[in-house]
Amino acid sequence: MPTLDDERATYQRWAWSWSASVEPGAVKEPTPGYFVGPNDVDVRNDTEADDLWNYLMMYRRTGNTVYLNRANAWLRYFKQDYVADVQNDDAVNNHLYGWGLIAWYEHTCAQGSCDTQALDVAEQIGVLAEQAWAGAKAGQTAMANYGARRAGRPFLLATRLADVTKKQRWIDLRDRFIELWMRSPDWDARGFYEIGSEDTNTVAGNGAYAAGYRVQSAFQIGILSEAFDFAYRSTGRVELRDRLVAMANYIDGYGIDPTYQYTGSYFGVNPSGNAWHNHFAGCGGPCTFADPSYTTSLVDTLVRGYKYTGDTRYLARAKFFLNRGTKTSYGKITPEVGDSVVHHFLDTLFSSDTFFLAYNKGELQYAYLIFENGGLPQLE
Repeated sequence: MPTLDDERATYQRWAWSWSASVEPGAVKEPTPGYFVGPNDVDVRNDTEADDLWNYLMMYRRTGNTVYLNRANAWLRYFKQDYVADVQNDDAVNNHLYGWGLIAWYEHTCAQGSCDTQALDVAEQIGVLAEQAWAGAKAGQTAMANYGARRAGRPFLLATRLADVTKKQRWIDLRDRFIELWMRSPDWDARGFYEIGSEDTNTVAGNGAYAAGYRVQSAFQIGILSEAFDFAYRSTGRVELRDRLVAMANYIDGYGIDPTYQYTGSYFGVNPSGNAWHNHFAGCGGPCTFADPSYTTSLVDTLVRGYKYTGDTRYLARAKFFLNRGTKTSYGKITPEVGDSVVHHFLDTLFSSDTFFLAYNKGELQYAYLIFENGGLPQLE
């Protein structure tokens, strides 16, 4: 995980300026007595990230105890409430987390006293992933039919469990997910896994799928990219790397609306073969709304394209996407600062209710790789 100094060095390399007020050190707790319990969070409808992972990584990067206190609040929730909560809310398929518990376990081991309870709960969540996908068949099950997060998150969890525990059970589950994804019939050779006809019609209008629209959720591509990358680095399976490069190429070609220069929450290809973004289709005039978080959610996938090919175009595009995605606030289509000014450091802003991080529950999970080595990520 790149450090805060890496983020600073990256901005300096790009000749971006900023004030101390936008750095993580300036972050204060906006919610006195911050607590996370089953009555405080609707895991199915509120969450969109492993918040324990978010806050732990931010604490480790910055040393700001606001993040540590929030990490501890989410740690308590994951240990005591999450397993029952995620089952009761029917959220196993879309909102399954647990890699934050593994990261916490590793963090405590590095401090000299491993929190084995955290790892045990992560394995309990792994059992839920195992059960949820027990009936899937390689070559038949469309893994992204209802969105890539559905099977992307349990894939990431299985890989992290395999890495840390070395248990055959989790190695087998990781490898099963690899086969399911590599043989999934919803892979589009242009470089993405398409959602099914039902969701496509919901997003793009009745009859859209039959007409030839092929789309996927932007942030869910970011989730799947993370899962593929961890699995590739664990197994060396070159087909995972090749899919990552194909995904980066797809984002390069279709990931930005050509007029408004942002990414829609869903984007893809229209029947004419051109880029289509839901937020900028059919505005009935000049579009006035954008959610920049979806642009940021594609940054690390582009960086992986660079890391695995050496093609600097991918790295340049990653910088462009980060620039577009971090220079304004939710709903605003006009940047609030110039291209050479840092609007905020990643994950230093909170949602309007202050319970979560802003920008779709956190940016770091989708954009940390661009800061590697001060903006010059290592080729692999």
